Amino acid sequence: MSRIQIFIVGTVLFLACFWQIVPPFSFPSDSVVTIPEGTGLHGLAEKLRRDKVVRSPLWFRITAIMLGGERDMKAGQYYMHRPQNVFLVVWRVFHGYYDIETVRLTIPEGFTASDISELFDEKFPFFDHANFLSKASEGYLFPDTYFVPVNITASSTILLLTNNFDRKISSLSGEIRDSGHLLDDIVKMASIVESEVKSKEDKEIVSGILWKRLELGMPLQVDSDPDTYKHTGFPPRPISNPGFDSIVAALRPAITSYLYFLTGDDGQTHYSRTFDEHVAKKLKYIKKR
Repeated sequence: MSRIQIFIVGTVLFLACFWQIVPPFSFPSDSVVTIPEGTGLHGLAEKLRRDKVVRSPLWFRITAIMLGGERDMKAGQYYMHRPQNVFLVVWRVFHGYYDIETVRLTIPEGFTASDISELFDEKFPFFDHANFLSKASEGYLFPDTYFVPVNITASSTILLLTNNFDRKISSLSGEIRDSGHLLDDIVKMASIVESEVKSKEDKEIVSGILWKRLELGMPLQVDSDPDTYKHTGFPPRPISNPGFDSIVAALRPAITSYLYFLTGDDGQTHYSRTFDEHVAKKLKYIKKR
């Protein structure tokens, strides 16, 4: 094959590949393209072809696989301001770059799913409160500061918060595995500790007391969940969404001789070794109401 023939073949191959990479002439500029939850890589590539976002589903899949595969794709609504090539489209989907207005939203530690739902007001028109409450897993909605797209849905909110939970506790995975406790029990303990006390030291001490009570077959008897006065063991599910310090405290309880604690009117946590000592401190630090 002559040099001219090689040049022509190479040019044709280059143009063929280039044609598959550039955006279609009918690219949906100034419109929103939706990537549904749970869409697989093949299905997404075909959808984007039908939506005129990419020319070649094959090139989209190849590029996506190079970046890590379908597990890192972010569902949601993407604003397509102007035509973009397949590489940029893949990059946006993998980084969740929606190019849509976001709202800074802080979820405090100890908020319940119901509390979190109330934070999503009229700024989030696509957020379905009933859907969120029916699907959210209490305890696993990590409290943090988020920049939330205004078009976020209930399902994508849950995914955002639970993915953050997984990232935050990933450094503790070895300790959790070696602790002898189920992750769900650690989260339940952390949610109680979060609701009962505030300082890191108090959380560790209270965690130690409550684990000890469970070992002794005693009721937990915490004010944050009245049912723990009636039944032994953990509540059926976490009572709130704990922060990182509370999860660590549940995992690394302080070993003390205490068996009782209370928070007095002075805002301090008071500890006791015996029930009689506990009653005396209750009379001393808590006024009758």
